[in-house]
Amino acid sequence: MKSGVARARVMNKATIKVSVEVMSWLKEDFEHEGWDRLVFDQEITGNSSIMDLLQQLAKKYPRFNQKAFIDSKRNLLDYSAVVFNGTFLSSLQNLGVELKEGDNVKLTPGFYGG
Repeated sequence: MKSGVARARVMNKATIKVSVEVMSWLKEDFEHEGWDRLVFDQEITGNSSIMDLLQQLAKKYPRFNQKAFIDSKRNLLDYSAVVFNGTFLSSLQNLGVELKEGDNVKLTPGFYGG
């Protein structure tokens, strides 16, 4: 029985919680309706990147997956801008940053110009 308890402790240490905030009409992709804020804590394995988090969310929320990841010609950042701890991330390379306990990831609609 002790080995099971030890294994559970290792598993708990192996996960972290990050705060996710979804803005504007993107909330619909996360099965949320209404004008209120959508903020939730998401557990993810330690040593995971921002992209790992986004892919985990895509598995959990098929509508987000379909819009953000299905079309390989579409850049994820065209669909959803990512703000990490208050800093706007402008390239896919930035999504490789490793997450730490308590980090904040905000998703906003992508920016379109003409």
